[in-house]
Amino acid sequence: MSGGAPLIGVLGGYGAVGAAAARVLAAEGEFRLRIGGRDPEAAARCAAALGGAVEAGEADARSEASLDRFAQGCDVVLHCAGPAYELADRPRRAAAAAGADYVDVMDGCGPAPAPAGERTAVLSAGLVPGLSGLLPRLLTDGRTPPGTARFTGYHVSLGAFTRTGAMDYLLSLDRGYGTPRAQWRDGHVVRGALRGAEERLVAGVPHPVTVYPYLTQELVGQARALGLAEARWYNGFDGHHLLDALNRHRSGDDRAGGPEARAADVVRASTLDALGRSPYHVLCGVLERSGPDGATVRRVVVRGTDGSAMTGVVGAVAAREVARGRVPRGVHRAARVLPARGVLDALRRHLPDTVVTFSDDTPAAGVVPADPVMEEGVL
Repeated sequence: MSGGAPLIGVLGGYGAVGAAAARVLAAEGEFRLRIGGRDPEAAARCAAALGGAVEAGEADARSEASLDRFAQGCDVVLHCAGPAYELADRPRRAAAAAGADYVDVMDGCGPAPAPAGERTAVLSAGLVPGLSGLLPRLLTDGRTPPGTARFTGYHVSLGAFTRTGAMDYLLSLDRGYGTPRAQWRDGHVVRGALRGAEERLVAGVPHPVTVYPYLTQELVGQARALGLAEARWYNGFDGHHLLDALNRHRSGDDRAGGPEARAADVVRASTLDALGRSPYHVLCGVLERSGPDGATVRRVVVRGTDGSAMTGVVGAVAAREVARGRVPRGVHRAARVLPARGVLDALRRHLPDTVVTFSDDTPAAGVVPADPVMEEGVL
């Protein structure tokens, strides 16, 4: 790190995600910030609103030269700009060239795991992936559960996508982010193990939603690290328009058009689902454990209203931990290295409308617990 307070450059720092991250980091009071984006006036307004040791810097993430100038002097570059597919790996290459550590709220976009060597990179430090991958650790306290353990996770959301959000969401489906209808079982990914979309009640959502099994690479990594016997992940849809649009995309329907047209379709569909309703994001994790002392079921539910702000908080925690020297050198996924309880504390502190609930169920003696996927209800 350079002398004095660490300088964190927030790329896309006046957008919905970046502005939330910048507010969290400014509130910490121990960092200098550089707010960057293509619009220098917007960056300057954001910097002025934050006050303190905050400066503005123009940064066009489509230009390597511009990114190189922005990253110079930074100790950490926090990448919150998008769409990721347009930017590829240019931001993290600029951070590496400047000798800065790197944090990305997405997966880093690009084939190379840079920066490496003497630097630190934390990828996938957002809501999903990111916070979603912390759920198994929260329920197991980061330790291998005794006996057999089965984890089931859900992400249910309602709200209109932005163009950038739609682009990145579609990109994640195309880049092998997960495997449809698969589950983790006894150390292996079992394809086609689960049926398709169906209606379910999910803790934290007051009515049935359509859930679709989609085993993420993030969950596979956590299941392997924690020694889980089984793991499943479901994406939930509160309405049919978005799910219909994604099905058109998955089927290769020629009417879906190119990337811009497909993104516009997703934006339109998500807007129709959310029309006249309050937006929300729910992450729910269920851990069923069986051992010599019997069986238990433990749940955690995180519910918030602003997915961009929640992503920004997770990204800010990752940048903070890297700047404090608490993350080892090398390339890491956020769910493996961030302090799970610390992330929850930051969400509660900076987003008061975010509610985190834990619950434990211990079945009566001699009663085998039902599949927690099927018995989920409202907390």
